[in-house]
Amino acid sequence: MRIALFTDTYLPEVNGAVTSIDSHTRLLGARGHEILIICPRYRKPILHVVPHVTIQRYRSFSFVSNKETRIALPTMASVATKLRHFKPDLVHVHTPLSIGVIGLATARMMRLPIVETYHTYIPDFMQYVEPHRLLRLDDLQDRVLNSIIFEQMFSTGVFHGLASLEQKGKRAVPEVSDVARAALSESAAEGPSDLTTRFAWQFTRTIYNRADLVLTPSATLQRELVEHGVTVPVEHLSNGIDLSIVTQKTSHAPTGRLLHAGRLGHEKNIDVVVRAFALMLEQHPDYRLDILGDGPARDSLARLAERLGIADRVHLGGFMDRQTLGRTYCEYDAFVTASTIETQGIVLLEAMAAGLPIAGVRALAIPELVVEGRDGLLVEPGDERALAEAMGRLVGDQALRERLGAAGMADVKPHALESVVTRLEGLYRSVLR
Repeated sequence: MRIALFTDTYLPEVNGAVTSIDSHTRLLGARGHEILIICPRYRKPILHVVPHVTIQRYRSFSFVSNKETRIALPTMASVATKLRHFKPDLVHVHTPLSIGVIGLATARMMRLPIVETYHTYIPDFMQYVEPHRLLRLDDLQDRVLNSIIFEQMFSTGVFHGLASLEQKGKRAVPEVSDVARAALSESAAEGPSDLTTRFAWQFTRTIYNRADLVLTPSATLQRELVEHGVTVPVEHLSNGIDLSIVTQKTSHAPTGRLLHAGRLGHEKNIDVVVRAFALMLEQHPDYRLDILGDGPARDSLARLAERLGIADRVHLGGFMDRQTLGRTYCEYDAFVTASTIETQGIVLLEAMAAGLPIAGVRALAIPELVVEGRDGLLVEPGDERALAEAMGRLVGDQALRERLGAAGMADVKPHALESVVTRLEGLYRSVLR
């Protein structure tokens, strides 16, 4: 098959979506499929040579307070030209921002089969990117609020007209319809939280109902999309993990170390982990918390540890490549997370594959992966005291860690990357049929 992928986030940026896209395309390429990845250009050049995988990058810019994320705005005409040259059998859109929307609109204009993956739980994510959390990143909310405009542009054929004008060498900016303006004005009186949620779901329906098939990393997310009005077929497909890179624990004797790993985004609630760890230290003062990864929340986490007087017990280790991280999990007693926006969580699966019990929260897809009392201990979101108690139970009971860790290693086997990509190939073929 010839598959064109559109994504607003890709290497060298590191997050769950990028890890999934990279691992899937490497294996698809190794199986003989031809892949074209359309993504932003990053300031730091990266040598990425994978057989049967071609990358087309577009000039991009970043936000002042989050320089890792890049925004590219290619024209539909340039994207259409690239697709006509590549001749894809289908298009797979991985993100709902600029490149993803342009890719979706271009594929529909060219009448190509479309698969979309819903990597990020948009309504909950928007609640965590309020201005006081992400400084000047509040323009993300503006993009969600403009979802009604996307709806109007799709419904009225504006994207098609714009593409035609571009192909003729003309420049024009279509006016937003009166209906869109009226809808936005009508919503102005709503509270910020209600307004954000409403338009987040409007945006979701607008983008994802344009696909022939929508994929979600978890059954939890599949149910959410169906319940909130996504009417096209929705299937859940694990992101998958490469079990070969994960070193399993051979002993559950205490190490005195707890782990949190992943992108350090404000929306991940890592500050809750740090506060809970400070409470746990009252009973287990010899423990250390290692936070591996990088992102916009790193500096604020360091300041928080200083204010709590535990800077000597919290280690911010920075970015660690996947292979090294896979060998590192086994050096810890447990993995801790307080994130409420996990659509799956690749690091969670990898930690379980290494034999680590999980201390986490009952939110979105985490209870689907981490069965309470079998793979880990779960508490209510935001409850620092309860999370501290769960961490304390794990570090104080070697037999419990061993039992939970063994169950986790067994439960992640269905998420093996090879099986996931084989099912992805089957889903692609079903769309083509």
